[in-house]
Amino acid sequence: EGQKEPEVKVDAPLQEVLFEGFKYVGGSDKNYEEVGKKVMAAFEKELQERISKVSHDLTKKYEAVIEEKTKDQEVLWNKFNDAVFSRQQTEAVIRSLAEGVVVVNPDGKVVMMNPVAEKLLGVSRKEKIGKPIFDGLKDEQVVSIIKKTSQGKPSEIEVHSPQDETKKIIQASSAVLEDENGQTIGMVSVLSDVTRQKELAALKSRFVASVSHELRTPLVAIGQSLALLLSGVTGQLNENQEEFLIIAERNLKRLSRLIDDLLDLSRLESGRLVLERRPVVIEPLIKETVLTFSTWASSKKIAIDIQLGYPLPEALVDSRRFCEILDKLLDNALKFTPVGGKIVVGAHYDPQRSEVLVSVADNGIGIEKEEQAKIFEKFYQSKNSTHNNISGIRISLSIVKELVELHGGRIWLESEKDKGTKFTFSIPAQSSSS
Repeated sequence: EGQKEPEVKVDAPLQEVLFEGFKYVGGSDKNYEEVGKKVMAAFEKELQERISKVSHDLTKKYEAVIEEKTKDQEVLWNKFNDAVFSRQQTEAVIRSLAEGVVVVNPDGKVVMMNPVAEKLLGVSRKEKIGKPIFDGLKDEQVVSIIKKTSQGKPSEIEVHSPQDETKKIIQASSAVLEDENGQTIGMVSVLSDVTRQKELAALKSRFVASVSHELRTPLVAIGQSLALLLSGVTGQLNENQEEFLIIAERNLKRLSRLIDDLLDLSRLESGRLVLERRPVVIEPLIKETVLTFSTWASSKKIAIDIQLGYPLPEALVDSRRFCEILDKLLDNALKFTPVGGKIVVGAHYDPQRSEVLVSVADNGIGIEKEEQAKIFEKFYQSKNSTHNNISGIRISLSIVKELVELHGGRIWLESEKDKGTKFTFSIPAQSSSS
């Protein structure tokens, strides 16, 4: 008591602070220095241990962080290498394709193009990357860019070269590219040079039209001769003679229809067939067409029934072509329906789609499932080609499909082997407001 507290400076060394403190507590100068040293040694040891532990913990923590970062970098590097390798593989495949391939981004700028596409379009890949596909064409100019076609068919690009004064027709099939989230990231187009195919198709159409016209003249003469013989002008016919002449006349009409089909096919392929559509009541057209087959149906003892759903609105049709569609479907049904069979011609209105549905159903030989998808193809050869000596080449059905689609309608079939076939086609109805 009574001793004055030592004044300790805040910035004094730690050892001096402890010495001053112990001197004050101990009240004696003999052992304060020794005690202070021991305390200082213990303090330094504790401090060193704590520093060492903290340093060790920090080292482990940052080593783990560095290790994790290193692994992440390795994963990213591996992914990058995989992406580069995948891109190199893709580019190698695209370069080796026999068709032209062009890939564009959402802005329509080229990001990839193979050598075949360069040759077809007459452009350089280096010049086109990052630019719209048709910008800056030099040797070749685009005459018609992406001619729109219906029914999801490939579009066509028409280009010509001033140097050789030739024209190319390039067919382009395109598909939208999407990422895993369904977002559009670009489009890929496959280009094919179809110039030669187009030239051959045009040549074929001209040949078919020319031959068909040449055949008409002798057929007309034969038909008139048969008509004179059957009329009895040239003399009385016995029963056998009349029967043979009737068979000849029937087959002559079949041949005439085949020639008409070839001419129609030629016109359809060249786009020269134009419809004259107007609002028409189709009931009389159906009845008139069915009546023309009454003799043939009677000879095979086949009944043709007409089932109409009333009321039937007017339909927007070309009357002549509508009768042709029905004529070809009835002709097809009679060919493949056995003696004593039955054919049903039906029509009803579908208010939901505002269209008239017309159908021709038979209980004939039917169509196998694997054939049904091909039945409307041009010159398709049916497997039933030997059935009852009937030709299996169905030109008429491809014409029917083209005519129905020209009317803005659809056609489909339902069939079961040995149980019959039902063809149904739709025709737009005349709207009540028009």
